[in-house]
Amino acid sequence: MPFVGQPLPAPRWFPPGVARAWDLGSDAIRKTLRRAKTPRKISPGGRLGLPFEDIELHTDDGVRLAAWYVPGAADVPAGGGLVAVLHHHYGGQKAHLLPWITLFHRRGIACIAFDARGHGASAPSPRGRGSFVRRSADFRAAVAEARRRGCRAVLAVGQSQGSAALVMGAADNPLIVGCILDSGPAPEMGSAAWGLAGNLLGPVRRRAPLAQLLLALRIIPGTQPVRYVLWLWFSLARLRKSPLLWIHGDQDEVIRRSWSALWFRALRPRGGAWRALRVSGGEHVRSLQMSAELVEEAVDGFLVRLGSAPKDGDRGSQPGIESGMS
Repeated sequence: MPFVGQPLPAPRWFPPGVARAWDLGSDAIRKTLRRAKTPRKISPGGRLGLPFEDIELHTDDGVRLAAWYVPGAADVPAGGGLVAVLHHHYGGQKAHLLPWITLFHRRGIACIAFDARGHGASAPSPRGRGSFVRRSADFRAAVAEARRRGCRAVLAVGQSQGSAALVMGAADNPLIVGCILDSGPAPEMGSAAWGLAGNLLGPVRRRAPLAQLLLALRIIPGTQPVRYVLWLWFSLARLRKSPLLWIHGDQDEVIRRSWSALWFRALRPRGGAWRALRVSGGEHVRSLQMSAELVEEAVDGFLVRLGSAPKDGDRGSQPGIESGMS
């Protein structure tokens, strides 16, 4: 987890108002850690009736990850050996990806979804290896499993700050043929920490801005903030030749759409290889659930484009899709 130290009570020398704000943050950390580390008792088979395998992945820095392999629907032609590798949001689990797994399964695309280090049924993150930069190893382990199963092409799908770790692991990997980024990533760790702190605090953040500020300041040191910026932007730049679909709700209060728009505007290549979908009323990592028809239509158009270079002038062919941003 990207926290330095434990969620301890405020030091006695803190002024009362600061101490209350600190303790609200510690309580939020405890609840988040407990929720993130408690595996949810749902699965693709139990919830959706889908065939699946419980599998284990092992990262190159020695972390064991719990994962699912879900084959594509048997009555749909396999999508050219394509496998979707999915990374959930911070504080989430692979169970949160079931709507995306269902979407790809119906289209004949197999999925590998995993609990990131320190989440769900996966092993804890080794000390000093909980940053989003380090978590890119989790995504690489999932891609290695896809390769072991004979996969010829990987579609990388990430949520929120999970998409940051995914982008860092996807750059320069020849198996990656495209990326779908949902509700992120944040362009730097200041805005990410502010958004994550607000998400951890929940509704209390509206009446306790000091608690959100202090919690954000506690998050930043464990995230390798300088390396985060360098690795994220370098990795996104390396992906400029790959098709990319960025999906973001305009009501996202965790990672605001305007924040993620910074890297999209700065790095989007000419020719429409990168597309943006703005989901009206969409909340953080809930665009698919809240606007299923719109998002599925965008994904279908994106899947058609995979494996072929976009042509100049091929813009706006899918309703609701922006190839650029004003």
